[in-house]
Amino acid sequence: MNKLGLHAVFPVYFSPKVAESSLWRQEIIFEKGNHYLIVAPSGSGKSTLATALFGNHFHYDGTITYDGQILQNLSLEELVRFRQKGIQLLFQDVRLIPEQTIRENVLMRTFGKVDAATQNLLETYAQRLGIAKVLDQKAAQCSYGERQRGAILRSLIHPADFLVYDECFSHLDAANRKAAYDLILEVALSHQAAVLFFELNAFAFPHQCHVLQL
Repeated sequence: MNKLGLHAVFPVYFSPKVAESSLWRQEIIFEKGNHYLIVAPSGSGKSTLATALFGNHFHYDGTITYDGQILQNLSLEELVRFRQKGIQLLFQDVRLIPEQTIRENVLMRTFGKVDAATQNLLETYAQRLGIAKVLDQKAAQCSYGERQRGAILRSLIHPADFLVYDECFSHLDAANRKAAYDLILEVALSHQAAVLFFELNAFAFPHQCHVLQL
Protein backbone atom coordinates (compact mmCIF):
# COMPACT_ATOMS: atom_id res chain seq x y z
CA MET A 1 0.00 0.00 0.00
CA ASN A 2 1.40 3.36 -1.02
CA LYS A 3 -1.23 5.88 0.07
CA LEU A 4 -3.63 6.21 2.99
CA GLY A 5 -6.23 8.90 2.42
CA LEU A 6 -8.54 10.97 4.63
CA HIS A 7 -11.30 12.68 2.70
CA ALA A 8 -13.44 15.09 4.75
CA VAL A 9 -13.54 12.59 7.62
CA PHE A 10 -15.40 13.75 10.72
CA PRO A 11 -16.60 11.68 13.70
CA VAL A 12 -20.33 11.10 14.06
CA TYR A 13 -20.73 10.98 17.84
CA PHE A 14 -18.84 14.07 18.99
CA SER A 15 -17.61 17.38 17.61
CA PRO A 16 -13.87 18.13 17.87
CA LYS A 17 -12.62 21.68 17.42
CA VAL A 18 -12.37 21.59 13.63
CA ALA A 19 -10.85 25.06 13.30
CA GLU A 20 -7.74 23.85 15.12
CA SER A 21 -7.43 20.50 13.34
CA SER A 22 -5.08 19.61 10.50
CA LEU A 23 -7.02 16.39 9.87
CA TRP A 24 -10.75 16.55 10.60
CA ARG A 25 -12.72 17.52 7.48
CA GLN A 26 -9.50 17.91 5.52
CA GLU A 27 -8.11 16.22 2.41
CA ILE A 28 -4.98 14.42 3.61
CA ILE A 29 -2.85 11.77 1.93
CA PHE A 30 -0.34 9.90 4.07
CA GLU A 31 2.37 8.43 1.85
CA LYS A 32 4.47 5.32 2.26
CA GLY A 33 7.97 6.11 3.46
CA ASN A 34 6.99 9.25 5.38
CA HIS A 35 6.73 9.64 9.15
CA TYR A 36 4.01 11.58 10.95
CA LEU A 37 3.40 12.72 14.52
CA ILE A 38 -0.26 13.50 15.17
CA VAL A 39 -0.57 15.52 18.37
CA ALA A 40 -4.02 14.94 19.79
CA PRO A 41 -5.08 16.22 23.24
CA SER A 42 -7.40 14.02 25.27
CA GLY A 43 -10.94 14.12 23.91
CA SER A 44 -9.94 15.20 20.41
CA GLY A 45 -10.74 11.82 18.85
CA LYS A 46 -7.25 10.34 18.73
CA SER A 47 -8.23 6.70 19.20
CA THR A 48 -11.39 7.21 17.15
CA LEU A 49 -9.29 8.21 14.16
CA ALA A 50 -6.55 5.64 14.72
CA THR A 51 -9.03 2.75 14.85
CA ALA A 52 -10.98 4.17 11.89
CA LEU A 53 -7.80 4.14 9.80
CA PHE A 54 -7.49 0.44 10.63
CA GLY A 55 -11.07 -0.26 9.59
CA ASN A 56 -12.35 -1.13 13.07
CA HIS A 57 -15.41 1.10 12.74
CA PHE A 58 -17.16 3.45 10.34
CA HIS A 59 -18.56 5.98 12.83
CA TYR A 60 -17.62 8.97 10.71
CA ASP A 61 -18.70 11.06 7.76
CA GLY A 62 -16.40 11.25 4.73
CA THR A 63 -14.20 8.45 3.44
CA ILE A 64 -10.91 6.74 4.20
CA THR A 65 -9.05 5.19 1.28
CA TYR A 66 -6.34 2.58 0.84
CA ASP A 67 -4.57 3.30 -2.46
CA GLY A 68 -7.72 5.03 -3.66
CA GLN A 69 -10.07 2.20 -2.63
CA ILE A 70 -12.80 3.28 -0.22
CA LEU A 71 -12.33 1.40 3.03
CA GLN A 72 -16.05 0.92 3.65
CA ASN A 73 -16.39 -0.85 0.28
CA LEU A 74 -13.70 -3.47 0.89
CA SER A 75 -14.73 -7.08 1.40
CA LEU A 76 -13.63 -8.87 4.57
CA GLU A 77 -11.06 -10.82 2.55
CA GLU A 78 -9.64 -7.62 1.06
CA LEU A 79 -9.45 -5.99 4.50
CA VAL A 80 -7.59 -9.01 5.89
CA ARG A 81 -5.04 -8.78 3.07
CA PHE A 82 -4.50 -5.08 3.76
CA ARG A 83 -3.99 -5.83 7.46
CA GLN A 84 -1.36 -8.44 6.66
CA LYS A 85 0.76 -6.25 4.40
CA GLY A 86 -0.78 -2.78 4.13
CA ILE A 87 -1.55 -1.43 7.60
CA GLN A 88 -1.00 -2.30 11.25
CA LEU A 89 -2.32 -0.65 14.40
CA LEU A 90 -0.81 -0.86 17.84
CA PHE A 91 -3.88 -0.23 19.98
CA GLN A 92 -3.65 1.96 23.06
CA ASP A 93 -4.39 -1.09 25.25
CA VAL A 94 -1.69 -3.13 23.39
CA ARG A 95 -3.94 -6.22 23.05
CA LEU A 96 -1.46 -8.95 23.84
CA ILE A 97 -2.95 -12.33 24.76
CA PRO A 98 -2.39 -12.52 28.55
CA GLU A 99 -1.82 -16.29 28.75
CA GLN A 100 0.74 -16.34 25.96
CA THR A 101 4.36 -15.32 26.41
CA ILE A 102 5.70 -12.11 24.92
CA ARG A 103 7.58 -14.23 22.37
CA GLU A 104 4.42 -16.13 21.38
CA ASN A 105 2.50 -12.88 21.02
CA VAL A 106 5.22 -11.42 18.80
CA LEU A 107 5.42 -14.49 16.57
CA MET A 108 1.69 -14.32 15.82
CA ARG A 109 2.60 -11.49 13.45
CA THR A 110 4.70 -13.91 11.34
CA PHE A 111 1.55 -15.81 10.26
CA GLY A 112 3.18 -19.17 11.03
CA LYS A 113 6.37 -18.52 9.06
CA VAL A 114 9.10 -18.66 11.68
CA ASP A 115 12.71 -19.35 10.76
CA ALA A 116 16.09 -18.82 12.40
CA ALA A 117 16.45 -15.35 10.89
CA THR A 118 13.12 -14.29 12.39
CA GLN A 119 14.08 -15.63 15.81
CA ASN A 120 17.41 -13.81 15.65
CA LEU A 121 15.66 -10.59 14.66
CA LEU A 122 13.21 -11.02 17.54
CA GLU A 123 16.08 -11.43 20.01
CA THR A 124 17.92 -8.41 18.60
CA TYR A 125 14.87 -6.15 18.78
CA ALA A 126 14.08 -7.39 22.29
CA GLN A 127 17.59 -6.41 23.40
CA ARG A 128 17.17 -2.97 21.84
CA LEU A 129 13.86 -2.51 23.64
CA GLY A 130 15.11 -3.83 26.98
CA ILE A 131 12.72 -6.78 27.21
CA ALA A 132 14.98 -9.73 26.37
CA LYS A 133 14.62 -11.10 29.91
CA VAL A 134 10.82 -11.26 29.75
CA LEU A 135 10.39 -12.77 26.27
CA ASP A 136 9.35 -16.12 27.72
CA GLN A 137 7.14 -14.73 30.48
CA LYS A 138 3.39 -14.66 30.02
CA ALA A 139 2.14 -11.22 29.10
CA ALA A 140 -0.08 -11.21 32.19
CA GLN A 141 3.04 -11.44 34.38
CA CYS A 142 4.77 -8.46 32.74
CA SER A 143 4.49 -4.80 33.62
CA TYR A 144 2.44 -2.54 31.37
CA GLY A 145 5.61 -0.93 30.04
CA GLU A 146 7.02 -4.36 29.17
CA ARG A 147 3.79 -5.28 27.41
CA GLN A 148 3.92 -2.02 25.45
CA ARG A 149 7.42 -2.81 24.29
CA GLY A 150 6.34 -6.35 23.45
CA ALA A 151 3.57 -4.94 21.28
CA ILE A 152 6.04 -2.59 19.58
CA LEU A 153 8.28 -5.58 18.88
CA ARG A 154 5.32 -7.48 17.43
CA SER A 155 4.60 -4.58 15.07
CA LEU A 156 8.18 -4.62 13.78
CA ILE A 157 8.80 -8.34 13.28
CA HIS A 158 6.86 -8.34 9.99
CA PRO A 159 6.05 -4.67 9.37
CA ALA A 160 3.26 -3.51 7.10
CA ASP A 161 3.50 -0.54 4.73
CA PHE A 162 1.76 1.73 7.26
CA LEU A 163 2.48 1.46 10.98
CA VAL A 164 -0.04 3.25 13.20
CA TYR A 165 0.75 3.71 16.90
CA ASP A 166 -1.87 4.94 19.39
CA GLU A 167 0.10 6.26 22.40
CA CYS A 168 2.58 3.40 22.18
CA PHE A 169 5.03 5.07 24.61
CA SER A 170 2.57 6.07 27.35
CA HIS A 171 4.06 3.82 30.07
CA LEU A 172 7.73 4.20 29.11
CA ASP A 173 10.32 6.45 30.69
CA ALA A 174 12.28 8.95 28.60
CA ALA A 175 15.17 6.61 27.78
CA ASN A 176 12.90 3.74 26.74
CA ARG A 177 10.71 6.08 24.67
CA LYS A 178 13.72 7.26 22.70
CA ALA A 179 15.04 3.71 22.27
CA ALA A 180 11.66 2.49 21.01
CA TYR A 181 11.25 5.47 18.69
CA ASP A 182 14.73 4.95 17.24
CA LEU A 183 14.04 1.27 16.55
CA ILE A 184 10.66 1.98 14.96
CA LEU A 185 12.17 4.59 12.65
CA GLU A 186 15.12 2.35 11.80
CA VAL A 187 12.85 -0.55 10.81
CA ALA A 188 10.45 1.74 8.97
CA LEU A 189 13.28 3.24 6.94
CA SER A 190 14.66 -0.18 6.05
CA HIS A 191 11.21 -1.29 4.79
CA GLN A 192 10.24 2.11 3.34
CA ALA A 193 7.20 2.02 5.64
CA ALA A 194 5.13 4.98 6.77
CA VAL A 195 4.72 5.62 10.49
CA LEU A 196 1.84 7.48 12.15
CA PHE A 197 2.34 8.24 15.84
CA PHE A 198 -0.77 9.43 17.72
CA GLU A 199 0.37 11.17 20.91
CA LEU A 200 -1.11 13.49 23.53
CA ASN A 201 1.93 15.77 23.32
CA ALA A 202 4.82 16.39 20.97
CA PHE A 203 7.91 14.25 21.51
CA ALA A 204 10.40 15.65 24.02
CA PHE A 205 13.33 14.48 21.89
CA PRO A 206 14.50 15.36 18.37
CA HIS A 207 12.56 13.46 15.72
CA GLN A 208 12.05 13.20 11.98
CA CYS A 209 8.25 13.35 11.81
CA HIS A 210 5.87 15.72 10.07
CA VAL A 211 3.75 17.18 12.90
CA LEU A 212 -0.03 17.49 12.52
CA GLN A 213 -2.60 18.70 15.06
CA LEU A 214 -5.79 16.69 15.45
